[in-house]
Amino acid sequence: MSLAAAPDPASEAASEAASGTASLAARLPAYALAVLALLGLDFALPLLMPGDAVTAFLGQDAMTELSDGQRRQMLQELGLGQPLWRQGLAWLGQLARLDLGYSPRHGMPVAALLAQHLPWTLLLTGCALALSLAAGMLLGLEAAFFQPLPSHPSPQSTSSRWLDRALTAAMLALQSLPAFAVAMGLALLFAHGLPWFPASGAAAPFSQATGLQAVLERAHHLALPVAALALPAAARLFLITRAAAVALRGAPFMEMALAKGASPLALRWRHLAPNVWAVALARLGGMGARLMAGGIYVETVFAYPGINLLLTDAIARHDYPLVRGVLLASGLLALALNLAADALAARYARRTQRLA
Repeated sequence: MSLAAAPDPASEAASEAASGTASLAARLPAYALAVLALLGLDFALPLLMPGDAVTAFLGQDAMTELSDGQRRQMLQELGLGQPLWRQGLAWLGQLARLDLGYSPRHGMPVAALLAQHLPWTLLLTGCALALSLAAGMLLGLEAAFFQPLPSHPSPQSTSSRWLDRALTAAMLALQSLPAFAVAMGLALLFAHGLPWFPASGAAAPFSQATGLQAVLERAHHLALPVAALALPAAARLFLITRAAAVALRGAPFMEMALAKGASPLALRWRHLAPNVWAVALARLGGMGARLMAGGIYVETVFAYPGINLLLTDAIARHDYPLVRGVLLASGLLALALNLAADALAARYARRTQRLA
């Protein structure tokens, strides 16, 4: 009589890691094509902007004082006087040297400008993403239990059902609002109507605060921009999480856990939550991209010194190197977040299936 060998946890972990690596490697060609498309768009989009770069840089009045020769010379200095194919090759050569160019508007390298402003955008987007994940997923999971199962009616079913409907309706309305509308509403209400929070900037003008005082000051300035970005994202994630949780509440594994005497907390957090969150995490990459896009409006409304505020000024001034640098940095960050979200969701889903 032979006994079956017990599963080796180390072998299972190695198999899971190998499966995750293979799944990630299968996605790499698609991401490589996305990077190539990003590079093409990054070069072409600034050239499609309406208007003239010299006029935008010097102003309409200065253009009347320039001769044709001076204008051609300035186009050469801005790197725009050559054929497109030469401009493209020169730009690719710069990227190969990790050189993002020089901003004529600010009089400094684009890489230095990104180093100054990118951390503020990362802080804003990271805080908004963390807040939207926590609020949307937790509230969505709890709201799924407001709807009683037909096989297990609850005494509070009527009140719970109305609470679920009211909360879902509010989230539907909130997730449909554009980011600039939420930002304007919060600024009018909590910065101008009720002056509880600063209306602009990342810190007080000429602030000399250090240590904990500096952290609290920056958090005070960060509160409204983070809320403006996080509220619509949290509402969208709430709807996704609630829909997945409602669909899975009647699944056989939930019925089995209930029959074994699992407590309400165990049903929520041990059996249902891992399966629901695997669905929600699959949307993480798209959420991050939407947050970065919404950051353009939020940083403009609150004059927050991130790369999106830098981008709006660069577009208005036809600062092509800066526009390309900001677009490239934003695109690469969005692709990196999508790749990380795909890997995390796949690994989480495989682990959930193994534990089921």
